[in-house]
This record gives sequence, C-alpha cells and structure tokens, in this order.
Amino acid sequence: MQPAPPQPVQLSELLGSLRRRWRVLVVGGVIGLLLGALAWVLLPVTYTATTAVRVTPVDVSATSGSGGAGQLDVATDVQLVTSGDVLAAAADDLRTTRGVLKDAVSVENPPDTAVLDISYTASSPEQAARGSRAVADAFLAVRGKAASDQVQTLQEATWDRVSMLERSARRYPAGSPARSSILTQAQALGQRAAELATIDTTPGQVLGATATPTVPSSLGLLPLGVAGLALGLLVAVPVALMRRAAPSSGIGSVQGLGSVGDATVLDGTRDARPQDTWDIAALMLKVPGDLAPDATHTLVVDGTPGTEPGAALVDAIRRRGRAVRLVDASGVNEGKIARGWPTARKQATWGGEIVVIDTSGLGSDALKVSLATRSDQLVLARSVDDDALAARRLRGLMRAQGTDVDLTVLLPQRGR
Repeated sequence: MQPAPPQPVQLSELLGSLRRRWRVLVVGGVIGLLLGALAWVLLPVTYTATTAVRVTPVDVSATSGSGGAGQLDVATDVQLVTSGDVLAAAADDLRTTRGVLKDAVSVENPPDTAVLDISYTASSPEQAARGSRAVADAFLAVRGKAASDQVQTLQEATWDRVSMLERSARRYPAGSPARSSILTQAQALGQRAAELATIDTTPGQVLGATATPTVPSSLGLLPLGVAGLALGLLVAVPVALMRRAAPSSGIGSVQGLGSVGDATVLDGTRDARPQDTWDIAALMLKVPGDLAPDATHTLVVDGTPGTEPGAALVDAIRRRGRAVRLVDASGVNEGKIARGWPTARKQATWGGEIVVIDTSGLGSDALKVSLATRSDQLVLARSVDDDALAARRLRGLMRAQGTDVDLTVLLPQRGR
C-alpha cells in the first residue's frame, strides 16, 4: 500500500497551532519589545529643521531677442542644494565638513511649486535650525553668483561683438551704406549689452524664518517598541508553526485527538497485544447480531497509511464468528467514490456480510468524508506519534458533514 500524499495545511490548523503555542508568541513579543526599548536607549536623539526657499528664474532673453520669460529647472536646483559648492559654503559657516553636511541635508520639492524645502538634521534643535538656514543661504548665494556670472559672460561677449563691428566699419568710407549697416548692428548690440546690466539676478528668497523644532525627528519609544514587537512576532510565528521534532510531540494522548466528550475512545496504548485492542474495539462497536441475506452493514475505518487498521479490525470481527469482508478503498477508482460508490447494486453483492472499508490509503480527506457519510459506522484509528493536526482536521470535516466518529482507537507508537 502506497503512503497517501500529505494534505494541504488549512488556515484553521495554523490558527489552532498558534493558539496552542501562545507562550512562544508571548516570549517573541516580549523579546521584541525589549529590543525596541534598547534601540530607543542606544540610538541618538535627532532634530530636523526645514527652511522653505522659493527659487526665481533669471531672464537673459534680452541677449536672444526672443522676449520670453526665463524658465525654471527645479530638478537641477534640487541637485544644486547638495552640490559641492553649496556644501562647501555652508560648511565654512557652520564650521564643519562637507561630508557631515551631506549626510544631514535633505531637500524636497512640493509638487507643482517653485519651492524647495531644505531640511537639516542635528543632535539639538538649535543646531538643526542654524544648519538648515545656513544651507538655504549658501544655496541662494551660489545660485545668485551663477546667474550673475552668466549675465556677465553674456555682457562681455556682447561688448566684444560690438568692438569687432566697430573695427570692421572703419574699413569703409564714411557715409557708405556698408559702414552705416555695420554701425547700426553695433548700436543694437550695445543697447542689448546695456539691457543685460538691468537683468534681475535675484536667485530667490527664504519664505519666513526657520522654525526651531520642538520634538525629535528620530523614532521614539512607542514606534520603536511597536516595530520590535512586530519583529519579535515575525520570528516567533514560524517557530510556533514548526512541526514536531520528535514522536512525543504528536497526539500523545486521548486529548491530542480532541475526542473526549463527543465520541467513545479506546486507549490501547498500554495493551500487551494489538489484537487485544481490536477485540475490544469489535465489542464496543455493537455490530448488529444478525443480518438478512440481502442486508449489509458497512463500517469505515481510517488510520495512518501503512498501519492497515482495516485488516486488524476484520480479524477481530472474524474472531467473534461473524462474516466480514475487507475492502481497501485505495484500490477503488476515486472517480467512482466521488460519484457515490458503493452503489446499491454493489452493496447487494455484500448481502449478509459486515463490510470494513479501509480508507487509510486514500489521499483525499474529501473522499474519506464521502465514504463515511455513506457508512453505518466510523472508526478512527491513530497512533500517538501521528500528526494531531491532521487527525483533528479529518474529525472536523466529518463533523461538518453531520457524521460522528463512533469509536476512536488510540494506538502505541508505530515503532513498537
């Protein structure tokens, strides 16, 4: 007989396992809470201050003649805040290094705005506020200088062009059309150069004073404790769900089957001989004494694959002088069982007999339940080193279909 494949684990089993091993969850949760509290004690307390800066475009369109307004490139400005020039300028003001500043500075651009929120994290509220303002001022200074340099470069290039045109005009006679045309171009360029001097190179402005933070930005005891608790439970749950490491952690007792109070239990773990247990089982089942030639009594017995409880029960009934037949359900086509086997026609061939149907070899609990609902009596045989979860699952499925286990037979370890 081939062992049946393992049944998939159900959610109710997992919850039941966690409920029975609640102590593991409690220990994991307590350890997690302690780790969270320890992290709160060891991690430094930090404060974060934020300075809002509105950036403005620099309009150099006077050199191109387009007359359009300057365009902002906020993404580039975000990168500029943490650039080497800005950090170097701020580091000189704060008397620190660029490396320390780079780790402490962050910048965000609220959607659809020309505002940069420049944040600085430090060990005290005052340092955080001073650092945020220093980086904001350094950013505006570097951006303003870049705009001034750009205008100056354009101005110098324009004046150089004017000088070149004037020198070129001297090669033509006074009053000639060519000389007049060149001088007109030079005059227009000179006007543009003069307009460049009036361009507003203001890089932006700080929006309000930088507020000194009043509460730490680092995680407090409560969030660290919750995080530690979650981590502890995350580790404890798999530990609680681990399968038994030794046979003694299986059923182990009558209570392991969860059958006390709702079915008759035969504890045969201390019987000297297995047949003694099954002789008592045959007696407790109260099989009808006389069967008409056209009548039959079906009895389903289920156990661990390889233990063959059906054969043991058949031998015990036969020793009582009864006509009994053994049917191995694993040898029956599963499709037939699902469609309603054993049919009335099949049972007619068993007239006058007690029929023991052994479902141990079936790989589907659903098929076992189907056979149990069509039988007269049901026996559940389990060894103390069987999987208690699997046994309880099968009992639960039987009960859900209105089928009671008439007798639970508790057997010794299979190695004995």
